Amino acid sequence: MRRLPARQVHLDFHTSEYMEQVGSKFDKAQFQNALQEGHVNSITIFGKCHHGYCYYPTKVGTIHPGLQPGRDLAGEMMEACHEIGVYAPLYLTLGWSALDAREHPEWIARKKDGSYLAVNYDFEAGGDMPRPETSWISLCSAGGYRDYLYALTREVCDRYERLDGLFFDIVFTYDVCYCDSCIRGMREMGLDPAKEADAKRYYQIQKKATLDGLKVILMEKHPEATLFFNSGGAEIHLPQWHYASTHFEMEDLPTTWGGYDKMPLRARYFAGTGKDYLGMTGKFHRSWGEFGGYKTPEALTYECAAMLANGARVSVGDQLHPSGTMDPATYQNIGRAYAYVEQIEDYCFDTEETARLGVLVSLSARRNEAMAKLLLDCQIDFDVVHSPEDLPRFDTVILPDNYRLNEQMGKAFDDYVRQGGKVLLLGGSGLKEESDEFAFLVPFAYRGKSPYDRDYFELAGEKEEAVVSSPILCYTSAHRVEGDGTVYAYVREPYFSRTYEKYCSHSNTPYREERAEYPGAVKSGNILYVAHELAGMYADYGVTYHRRYFKWLLRKLYHGDCVEADMPSQGRVHLVKRREQRQYVMHLLYASPVQRGSVSVLEDFPTLRDVAVKLHIPETVTKVLLIPQNKELPFEKDGEGYGITVPEVTGHQMVVVSYE
Repeated sequence: MRRLPARQVHLDFHTSEYMEQVGSKFDKAQFQNALQEGHVNSITIFGKCHHGYCYYPTKVGTIHPGLQPGRDLAGEMMEACHEIGVYAPLYLTLGWSALDAREHPEWIARKKDGSYLAVNYDFEAGGDMPRPETSWISLCSAGGYRDYLYALTREVCDRYERLDGLFFDIVFTYDVCYCDSCIRGMREMGLDPAKEADAKRYYQIQKKATLDGLKVILMEKHPEATLFFNSGGAEIHLPQWHYASTHFEMEDLPTTWGGYDKMPLRARYFAGTGKDYLGMTGKFHRSWGEFGGYKTPEALTYECAAMLANGARVSVGDQLHPSGTMDPATYQNIGRAYAYVEQIEDYCFDTEETARLGVLVSLSARRNEAMAKLLLDCQIDFDVVHSPEDLPRFDTVILPDNYRLNEQMGKAFDDYVRQGGKVLLLGGSGLKEESDEFAFLVPFAYRGKSPYDRDYFELAGEKEEAVVSSPILCYTSAHRVEGDGTVYAYVREPYFSRTYEKYCSHSNTPYREERAEYPGAVKSGNILYVAHELAGMYADYGVTYHRRYFKWLLRKLYHGDCVEADMPSQGRVHLVKRREQRQYVMHLLYASPVQRGSVSVLEDFPTLRDVAVKLHIPETVTKVLLIPQNKELPFEKDGEGYGITVPEVTGHQMVVVSYE
């Protein structure tokens, strides 16, 4: 299987049937010039769009009515790409196809009550009513539609002698379907459509059959092609579908889809799969398919650098104008970003993580992102625990809020702790899946969650300058444990929960004068239990003192950082190893998004000067080099490691450390 190119564009072309002269101004030279100006080495072009139309002469589907009969616009683009050494995977819609929904209502996915499944779609709306953004009817990939998808895929595989890959879109947008085909299939397998568990099980079976069939068709003709199933195919919480794709494309628009801290945890998760992965952002200011919306080249460059810092290739989404003309401003902006990518990409792939702090991930995207946000703002490098066998490589492991362990992982943690491993448990974590007992050798007894709506923590005898000594409000209450150990914080309960009968002032009830009988944070041996759900609270409310409290507690266990950098809270530091080259590569990132309405905007890139960095590595450092400036930096060795001062960080700075 070929490796993924690092500088990609995902070119949408969802074009209404009311558009005429589609592709009439497509010019091979202009197309090629745009790609070259953009420093692009792969572009996903379109075969069939969400409107349901194909952009090549098809006998299976329907060619776009605005496209000249017999014209192969997809093929022209493919040929233009190959002439200049650019890969050109082909896009085929799967889950949304407006024409197919109109012509084959039996292919539409259905809810249990028989109504149609759709996204932002009003089936009662008149034709002249305003239509919401991202408004589509969802199709079911079983039954007759599956046969159609197979035939369409076979057609493009036969048509193009060189097919670099297929990108199927809108694949995992729901988890159960009650269309006639699915109900019939359930009954044939002895499953009961009235039981939601059976319906969900059948969905998994039929979806797998669809994916496997599409993969077989592609690989029979094009065994070196790439294949990706989008819309859930690169989500941590949908691991059952990770097998199907040759690589992962982590689709995101950080301006509006969860912010700039969503990427790092996902990247570190997929780095452990053994497959190539890329981050997919957009040139758009706000949403996919936004004509005339642009990020600045500075913002786009930062996004690309952040992906590279986490070992991901890069893809930027664009949408072609119906005329077929590539937008000059878009490729000027992409070119600015990709010129930088081209300078540094050789240092960014096939690296090893150095972090000795491990984090477990769950099937809850929110919980995962909350934990990552807390650690990133603490500027503590971390990696994902991929399996029970992975535990021994970590000095300390964090179990996020309410993370429960199965029997296998519980036994693995028993072994890990016996062998000296350290564990930090955040509120409600570490329990068995089936009961409120700890799943491994935790020296405390769990006594359930506090009955109060909110409460407070207060530092015990040892104080921390960065955290105020008065009780600090927590927006969710503590989990209670009993057991002996060193108490670092107490819980202060409120007088009562806020209700219509009992309330005090405008907001939460004040704390009692006496401390609760259970601790807020307690440590025994190598295990530290924190009573509150700090990750979730920090993600929801962003309390600085919650973050400082967490970092202070973590330092009671963990001192294994390989890298420390003195930057503001939005600074990011990541250290990886290139073993064959005998190098460490350090990424320093700094940008501070500003929330403007619903959009998170990167506009100001202040320069951080004289950033102090400390490296704790076992090897002997021989040279420190700024990349891409190719400028050598001095370094100092002391008992605690190597000290380096990075003169400037504007957005992103890479530092390459060579060793003996």
